[in-house]
Amino acid sequence: MDMLLFIAIIGVAVFVGIASKKYYDKPYIVNFGIAALMLLLVVQSILMQPITMLGYIAIVVCSIAFVFQAVIGYRNWKGQEYTKA
Repeated sequence: MDMLLFIAIIGVAVFVGIASKKYYDKPYIVNFGIAALMLLLVVQSILMQPITMLGYIAIVVCSIAFVFQAVIGYRNWKGQEYTKA
């Protein structure tokens, strides 16, 4: 399970890096990719035993970043739909 999570984190990070260059005109893809990366980092931090103070800080910061990136991605996605119509 841990190895699968590490591979998923690396895969999503690579996707975000490539998507930031390839999908420059579709920023919501990058935002949702970053949100997924933050969610995976939260899961990884929760699975750490014992959770140290640094782990709790990582959980809080990544959770806040996940929410912000998801909201920004949703707004970019809806904003792009309105400009097409």
